[in-house]
Amino acid sequence: MRDPVALAADLLWGFLTALRGAGVPAAPAKRADLLRVIAESPPPDLTTLYWYARITLLQDIGDLPAFDRVFDAWFRQGGPGPAGPPPEGDDGGAPSPGGPGEDDPPPHEVRPGDGVEASTLSTYGTRDFGRTGERRRVLMRTLEAAWPAVLPATPSRRRRPARSGDRLDVRHALRRAHRHDGEIIELRRLTRPPRPRRLLILVDVSGSLRQHTPDLLRVAHTALRAAPARTEVFCFGTRLTRITAALSHPHADRALRAVSGLVTDADGGTAIGAVLERFLGNPRFAALARGALVIVLSDGLERGDCAPMVRATARLSRLGHRLVWWSPLACSPTYRPATRAMAAQLPSLDHLGGVRDLATALAEVRRLPAVLSGPRHTAARRWSTMGETR
Repeated sequence: MRDPVALAADLLWGFLTALRGAGVPAAPAKRADLLRVIAESPPPDLTTLYWYARITLLQDIGDLPAFDRVFDAWFRQGGPGPAGPPPEGDDGGAPSPGGPGEDDPPPHEVRPGDGVEASTLSTYGTRDFGRTGERRRVLMRTLEAAWPAVLPATPSRRRRPARSGDRLDVRHALRRAHRHDGEIIELRRLTRPPRPRRLLILVDVSGSLRQHTPDLLRVAHTALRAAPARTEVFCFGTRLTRITAALSHPHADRALRAVSGLVTDADGGTAIGAVLERFLGNPRFAALARGALVIVLSDGLERGDCAPMVRATARLSRLGHRLVWWSPLACSPTYRPATRAMAAQLPSLDHLGGVRDLATALAEVRRLPAVLSGPRHTAARRWSTMGETR
């Protein structure tokens, strides 16, 4: 009888080779991620193996039909099979029955926000975020022009001379009096002029947001261009990466290429709670959130225990001036923050809005003044009212 370990190794190697032959690209780092995940957490069944392979190897949703056919041929049928064009009647979108399993619901039946698409798998590799077309460039210029008018202001620490203010400029008065034989003939005042608050943007780059990640990074790029001295940008999946310097290039495509070379956990799993705790545990990073407008671009889908995520969000809300959460799922009119994580952290949020591309981001940016001028922590009240009206 053949050694089961050798048989499994041959099946995996044949599967990876067949994928390449079927035109489904998988970088060596992605293949290594799959083997590492299988070694660290052996899959108990084919359904788990399917999702291990799909999350780590698949880079384009258009390759899903070919991926499912190859997986079915090698693991469901026990040997190599043809990986040619899809059969007649294949809509090119839903996986074959050999994919997630006969008893599992197909991906298109998954309800938005239920957390099924979230994963905890840690991957290592880079991703190309694509080129910015002319339509996106126009929207990015509009976004860049909209940011300065909506960012909140705070009095600066240093006082400056002004015609009106809350304090006399005694030094100036004494200098002027010395020139006029001790007579005080002019009084000036000091004031603290307003300056923009710091803007902190946290971008989720996990696999559940794969189709939205490039535009979410472009949104962060426009904010960084509008207020370069007061904006900090981080991205997270299973790791935390500071991308402010990489994203600061004036040319959007070059900035995204720099981010692509820096971020190694794109399109992988998500560990929002652990990442936010890591951010807050670093004193230098936590200082960036103090008094800042904090914007989190994430779907909030957290697997496992959501308590770390809820605790970190509550502390981030206390540190910042306002905490705004933008989720692509909230763009759907039927969306409700009903997952355990989102429902538990909703009281800490000042606003929960929907952003999935540049157009929806522009609408949310223009809505910021109303959010910032209102009372704090109103997201839970607003969404509960929306549920009642529906």
